[in-house]
Amino acid sequence: MTQYSVSGARKVLRRYHTLGLDGLGDGRADNRGAPTVLTEAEQQQFAARLREDFEQGIVWSGKDVQTWVLEQCGKTVYLGRTYEFMRAAGFSPQNPGPVT
Repeated sequence: MTQYSVSGARKVLRRYHTLGLDGLGDGRADNRGAPTVLTEAEQQQFAARLREDFEQGIVWSGKDVQTWVLEQCGKTVYLGRTYEFMRAAGFSPQNPGPVT
């Protein structure tokens, strides 16, 4: 009736016995997600470079972002994370320009 497996129901009951009603929540509200890769200063430096290049007609790809992050910050990132950096800088990965 609850669509819980036996082991899933036992986990919920264990949390309820340990934490009371607070143990019945699913905990997603407290999940902050993946940690940030770039510091605030690195993100600002990246955004400035994107805008500067865009004004000169240079459009960045995710692979370009990966290369820049490795060379400038010494960090290796997955291609999927590069689009987060572009969005945070105010650019759209689908239409490589500033979001208006």
